[in-house]
Amino acid sequence: MKYLNLIIFFSLLLSFGCSNYKFASNPTLKKVIPEQWDSENGNTGEDRINHFWLQEFNDPWLNQTVRSAWRDNPNIAMMAERVIAFGEDAVIAGATLFPNVQTEIIAARSKRNLVGFIPDNDTSFTSNSFNSGVNITWEIDLWGKIRDQKKAISKKFLGFTAEFEAARLSLAGQVAKNWFELVENGLQIKLVEETVRTYQKNRDFVSNRFEKGLATAFDDQLSELSHSSALATLHQRQRVMKNKVRSFHLLLGQYAAGELDRNLSSAELPKVESMVLPSTPAKVLENRLDLQAARLQLEASGIELVVARKGFLPSIAILGGPGSRSGKFEDLLDQRFRTWDLAGSLSQPIFQGGRLRAQTRKAKALQNAAFAEYRKTALEAFGEVESLLSSEKYLLQEEIQLQRATKAAFAAAAISWERYQNGVEGIFDALETQRRSFEAESRLLSIKKERILNRINLHLALGQPALPTYDSKK
Repeated sequence: MKYLNLIIFFSLLLSFGCSNYKFASNPTLKKVIPEQWDSENGNTGEDRINHFWLQEFNDPWLNQTVRSAWRDNPNIAMMAERVIAFGEDAVIAGATLFPNVQTEIIAARSKRNLVGFIPDNDTSFTSNSFNSGVNITWEIDLWGKIRDQKKAISKKFLGFTAEFEAARLSLAGQVAKNWFELVENGLQIKLVEETVRTYQKNRDFVSNRFEKGLATAFDDQLSELSHSSALATLHQRQRVMKNKVRSFHLLLGQYAAGELDRNLSSAELPKVESMVLPSTPAKVLENRLDLQAARLQLEASGIELVVARKGFLPSIAILGGPGSRSGKFEDLLDQRFRTWDLAGSLSQPIFQGGRLRAQTRKAKALQNAAFAEYRKTALEAFGEVESLLSSEKYLLQEEIQLQRATKAAFAAAAISWERYQNGVEGIFDALETQRRSFEAESRLLSIKKERILNRINLHLALGQPALPTYDSKK
């Protein structure tokens, strides 16, 4: 026992002697964040996100569909299980802080030859040996190395959890964008169907005039061309719709059916209202989940550097425990055969071929890489927001001009067809004017959809949540 006391006393002296050992902290982040947004936008000033962007569309079916995707999408389910597994790593690392206790029973049978010990005697004998006991091994975390290892793994676990939540948010954005693409394609189909009906009336009108000798064969063929081209466009839109619906089902984690459980014929594209942005780009750092994950990885790398440097310090362990030893198995429970062992060990690395220094240099390089990754992620995040803000402004102006163009195009088409009927204008000009009017309305639908998709991407870039967090099965 006195030897164990000497070991513990010597270890305490070492701990006081090394108490002033300095460890490097995380590198200071350089400021890469401007004080205001570069893209002009007057709607700034919101410092805290207190709303959910998906609710702005006022569509309960879409909200429920997003929750269904969160529950059934296989990629999300896979990430959720990996988050659980990563969390167990932190539990495993923390278990090293406590003694390792295990019980065992050992039975052995051996044979001994007495040749050479007793002259002219080759006698041999066999013996049995039975041991049982509780073995305790405990490495004392004198320098906090094990606690730091657990802390680093916990940081990584939180980072992986942030990545999981970022994936859920991204999936919500994908579901919403795919839905509005379906809505826009449905409206495009309605427009093409109207175009087909119009061109069919035109064809019937021109064919009737051709039969009466009031129109030329050229007029008749042009009207047939317009009608057939519109029908081809209709079939193309219907084909695209089927493929989009199947992709939408896959996104929800469902079988790729060609039909939806919601009637698209009554769906409309929502109006995009103005939104309030965070007052400064710095606020994005608090909301972006990928930036949170990168920051946690950076913090974990700093702790791992400290752990690597603590590898140069001595380690102390205590081992032993009570037991029994006898030549007969039934005597293991007899008090007379009880034994106990207690030992302490102190080890100090002296020469390991440069392994410890290499581990420290590796940890330092990984910390620098994590810092560069965090800076890269931040710059890309701000660049993404700035691009989307810029697009927001131009898309609005484009929609305003297309609304005017569509109104003018339909008015011109009505006038042009009337002029053709009166013999003032040729069929080619009349049909071309009609084509431009339908094309203008089609472009208007597309730009409305693009504004919605850009707005969703802006919400995602700002790290704004989609829906309140609760059990997706509710």
